[in-house]
Parts: sequence; structure tokens; C-alpha cells
Amino acid sequence: MRSTNAGEVPRPVRILGLAIAGLLLAAVAACQSSHAPTRRTEARIEPGWPRGDNFFHEVSYQPVRGQIPTIEGAEYVNDDEICAQCHETYVKLFAQNVHRGDNCESCHGPASRHVETRGKEPGLIISFKTADALAKAEACLRCHEENQCTAGARWRTSRHAQCGVSCTDCHRAHYNVPPGTPATTEPGQTAGFGTRPLVARTSYAEPAKPYAKDSTRGGTLPSLRGTSNNLGAVAPGICYQCHADFREFEEIAGPHQIGGPNGFNCTTCHDAHGQTRQETRVDLCLECHGNSAPAMAYHSSIHARNDVACTDCHNPHPRTQVARIVEISHTDIRRPKRLPMSVQDPEVCYKCHQKIFGLTGLPSHHPIREGKMVCSDCHDGHGQREKNLKAETLNLLCWRCHAEKQGPFVYEHPPVTENCAICHEPHGTVANNLLRQPTVFLCLRCHDGHRGSHGAGNRTGIDTKPWLQRVFYTDCTQCHDNIHGTDLRGSSVTHDFNRF
Repeated sequence: MRSTNAGEVPRPVRILGLAIAGLLLAAVAACQSSHAPTRRTEARIEPGWPRGDNFFHEVSYQPVRGQIPTIEGAEYVNDDEICAQCHETYVKLFAQNVHRGDNCESCHGPASRHVETRGKEPGLIISFKTADALAKAEACLRCHEENQCTAGARWRTSRHAQCGVSCTDCHRAHYNVPPGTPATTEPGQTAGFGTRPLVARTSYAEPAKPYAKDSTRGGTLPSLRGTSNNLGAVAPGICYQCHADFREFEEIAGPHQIGGPNGFNCTTCHDAHGQTRQETRVDLCLECHGNSAPAMAYHSSIHARNDVACTDCHNPHPRTQVARIVEISHTDIRRPKRLPMSVQDPEVCYKCHQKIFGLTGLPSHHPIREGKMVCSDCHDGHGQREKNLKAETLNLLCWRCHAEKQGPFVYEHPPVTENCAICHEPHGTVANNLLRQPTVFLCLRCHDGHRGSHGAGNRTGIDTKPWLQRVFYTDCTQCHDNIHGTDLRGSSVTHDFNRF
């Protein structure tokens, strides 16, 4: 055993002392920590918050229009076999594509000058790699805008159009479904899903007319496999090209998981050629949640009657990361939980109820700011009762926590049994105990202040005795201490409120 010098502290004792000191420092830090255990750690309260009535609403955009480039002096060749000399891969794919009823020049424009230069001079053909977004979209909309019910007709006023997202940013015109997909047409058949007769063109504006020459090798059309599969624009994979931050909703399990057991996808709520689907605000939610609590009576709730939809409170794209800040308070160490599709209570309520947000900041308030209560402890966001209370009356709600005030008492105070809100403002006040006014002023709203009773006159002479006013009008509860009622006569003068 290693010997120690006289007066030297043994190593185990030193280690134990350091551990105790560390615990004491942690305890002091916990008492002074600004991160008290609260449900509002995830809140984002920036200057000017809350801004109020942050409801979902349909945005209207002006239609977007562009111009297809023109190639001066170019004419239509109307022969895809010439294109296949250099672009054989594209031509083969196009032969089994839903667009195979057209030829290459239907989208790329007249190709005579492009053919003459063997493609060595740029700008002599419409290229979907170099053309601007609106020009590419206009080339597609020439056919897909003919029917006003199609997706192409809605694209002009979509959010994607406003952001410069073109058709070919998502769709691939030469896309072919994977091999092995069952055929929808027999080889050589020109009619069927997604096919049109081959046409010869002399200009973009000229109506289509029969084109006798087949643009595919062998003179017959191969079978068309499956459907168009949206020409490769399959959600959610195609959406992640721009919205990569939403991939986490596919990786995190839950009832609303993208690609999960309930079949949620980006297109469940969003129309890529338009706006957010209006029915997803309420109707889609109620397909699953409409037959169970708490949303089963939503259509008759106060919020529904005021056009408050599910997505006005529930965020379809909530933050999924768990907060990095660990809450430490005395012996309680915990990390805020992730709240998928959940309401961040009370912040979401304050968006509309800004007055309540102000009241909770007054000196006397329920412990909402301290994280011990939230709005939903008293209110039901899907409820039908007055003020969305979770009880038939306000008194029944208050008595859940303040049962000692309920009674019944032999000597009752009538306002107490009628409505607690006659004297109290539950969201916050300047006076103590959530009273609407200081005690004296509150009592004098109903009581005469010892000036007389039942016609007896001013028997105390309080109006002519300032010293008596100072005694009686300091605080009524100095004498009337059981203000909510009592069973014992003589224990307090509160048993006879009509006495004075």
C-alpha cells in the first residue's frame, strides 16, 4: 500500500470531496437556471409576437405566361429516324412513352437547321436543358392546357409556377416505365391510354393532321407498358429534389409518416400543379379523426363556426428534432418531447387570443407562464360549450382544482355559487388572487360599506369618521375572512352578508 505523508489527504477522500463539490455546483446552477421545466421550451417568441389570426388561406396568383422560342428559317423535317442517328436512346425510349403519338419536333420545334449543322451549332433547336422555365412550360401546355380540367390548366396559377419550377423539372418527357410492367396495348396498336395518331406538323399553331409515316423502326408501335407513371414525377422522391428537409417525415415513424402504413404522401395534401388541397384543412383530417374523441363533434364546435380549421392549430409539418437544451431544475432532468402534428399549447392559442396573452403576464395569473398549466387544462379546442370550457359551467371547472370553495356551506355568499367570474378574472389581474379589483372596491360594488342596512340608516357614522373609514376600508377580509362561505356561526362574520 502506498504510504502518505503526514497531513496529506488520501486520494479516495479527495475524489469524494471533488464529487460532492461538483454536485453542489450543479445544484446551485439548477436553482439559477433560466431553463425551468416548462412546456414552452420549444416556443419561438420573437419581437412582435403574437401577430394574430395566422389562419391558413388560399393564395391567388396571377397566371404565368411565357413565350416559346422561334428558330428563324427552320422548317419541320417530320422524320424521327433522322433524329435517331444521333439520339437513338431517346428515340427508343420515346417509342414506348405515352407521348409516342407525337414526333420529336412536336416538342423541340422545327429541326431543319439543326439537322443541317449536325447539331454542332447551338440554338437551332428548342433544348429543354437550356430553355428558360416558362418556355419549357409553354411547350408542354400547348397540349396539356386544352382540357381545362387537367393539371396543366391549373399550373399557371400555382406556387410552383411563381417560383420558376417548370414541367420538366419534375417530369421527364422521355421517361419509360420499368421493364416487366404489364402491357396496356398490344404491339402495333396506336389507340389506347395516352396515345394519339402520329401527326406531321408545319408549325406549332397548325392543327394536327394524320401523318402516314411511322416514326419507329419496323413500321409498328411496340406495346405500351403500364401507365405514364406521371412521367417519372413520383412523390415523395421527386419532391425531395427541392424539399430535402422534409425527408425526415419519411424516416420518423408515426400515423402521418410519409410512405407509412396509412399511405400518406406529399400529394395527399398538396397539388403539385396548383395549391394545397382545400379539403385537407378539415375533411381529410376528419376521415380518420371524425369518429373518435376529441374531434368527433368538431363540425358543431365554436372554432368550426368561426371557420377555424384543423391546420390553423395543428402544424402538418412540425419540427421533428428534439431540443438540444436539457432542462435541469433541482433533481428533475429531462428533455422536451417531440410533438408530431401536435398543438404547441399555449402559443398556438395566443395567435388569436392576444388579449389572453397579455392577461397572463399580469402579476396575478394562473401558472401558465411557469409551465404548470396550459390552455387545454381548462378549454377544449374541439368543444361546443360556451368559451370551449371543459365543464358545463365555469364554477364546476374551477372547483376541480379549488374544491374547498365548492361547499355546500350553511352560510353561503351568493356570488360564489352563481359565478366565480363575478369576482375573479381567471387569466390574470393586477390585484392579488386573480380578483378583478382590490378587495374593498370589489366588495363595495354590491355592499353598502356599513352605511346602513334594511333602512336602519348610517348607524356607524362612518361617513363622518375618517378614522373609522381607515379601519373598515383597509381590507374587508380582515374581518370577513371566509369569503366563500362557512358552516360555523360565529367563526367569522361572513355568515351574514346582509348584516351591514
